[in-house]
Amino acid sequence: MNTNPLYALAENWPADLLIDYILKIHHRGIRDNGPGILARFRRAVEARPEQLELAEACALFEESLIDLDMHLMKEENVLFPFILELFEADREDRDLEQMHCGSVANPIRVMEDDHEGEIQRYARIAQLTHDFAVDANADADYRELMSEVAAFMNALHEHIHLENEILFPLAVRLEDRHVRF
Repeated sequence: MNTNPLYALAENWPADLLIDYILKIHHRGIRDNGPGILARFRRAVEARPEQLELAEACALFEESLIDLDMHLMKEENVLFPFILELFEADREDRDLEQMHCGSVANPIRVMEDDHEGEIQRYARIAQLTHDFAVDANADADYRELMSEVAAFMNALHEHIHLENEILFPLAVRLEDRHVRF
């Protein structure tokens, strides 16, 4: 059971507010924080060339940022605009033409597959870093890196929950009400 109080609040948010939150907090956070974390990760790998697990975790993080960039663009340019159209159709109590790719469930499925891939990738990063543990001899930069990667992963999990469990089901319900196939 998830105890994040945000989830209970977000359950009652309209789609436009939920999308705004996801864009401004999560998408912006990924783009703003990811590159700096990656740079710190690379410095840590350079300082610890013998730690192969750290190098693998860094490579996975870099792959994640590349994949997330594409994922965010798909959401921002395809899925979210249609969900906002559904929201407006609901507010105005009118029907809407179906999405260019059929049902909204089609791009949602792609986004959920992307999400599952990221969950697995960050589970591997957590495993490689021993759940972001630092030993007593770790320097401040390494401590900060582990803290940042853990926070990034937690924010990503929140992002995924908001979409998979709240926004996407809402989009399907709105489509059921306002799109005739």
